[in-house]
Amino acid sequence: MSELRLEINTKNLERAIRLFPKDLKYELGDGMDHISRKFLKIFRQTRLQGPPGIRAHPHGIFTHFQRASLVSQDIEGMGMVIFSDSKIARMHEEGATLKNPGGGKLAVPLSARKELFTSDGRLKRQYRRPRLLKNVIRIQLKGKTFLAKVKKKLREILPLFILKNQVRIKPRLMFYKTWDEIQNARIEILNKSIEKALSKV
Repeated sequence: MSELRLEINTKNLERAIRLFPKDLKYELGDGMDHISRKFLKIFRQTRLQGPPGIRAHPHGIFTHFQRASLVSQDIEGMGMVIFSDSKIARMHEEGATLKNPGGGKLAVPLSARKELFTSDGRLKRQYRRPRLLKNVIRIQLKGKTFLAKVKKKLREILPLFILKNQVRIKPRLMFYKTWDEIQNARIEILNKSIEKALSKV
């Protein structure tokens, strides 16, 4: 079933431009502010809480997203911008391949080793430099290389990291897709803003 797409009520818009241009500018500005706040709320709830998106942390990637209004003398030039200067955000939006700049292998923590991570999924501080860990050796298992911790008392070897030439980050942020998905909500807000301007009659 095809999705119903709302459209701007151009008849009301033209009438508001003609009769109440100042009121219309104010109401549209307020509506655009509402849209940007609504989008960021939905984006945070649906794409930054873990799969199918990514798991963002407090003071992390979300703090890099900003919103700004485009100021113009003419109503046609009004607008808004929601953006981020985060390179990490771009990688999660577009996908990327990570390699060690020094040419060595990347030590990727094994997700099954829960002891490596905090309760909110971050790698614990003591494991962020795996090659400096004590009692850690390289081992080969099924053609793959791991960094494993040797537990001498238990006579046990516990793989902690897998060594890879590169790591592929899949595009999971879906910033633009989320924006497109609220198109009807955006149009509805703008139409209500136009109606508010016309209510000055």
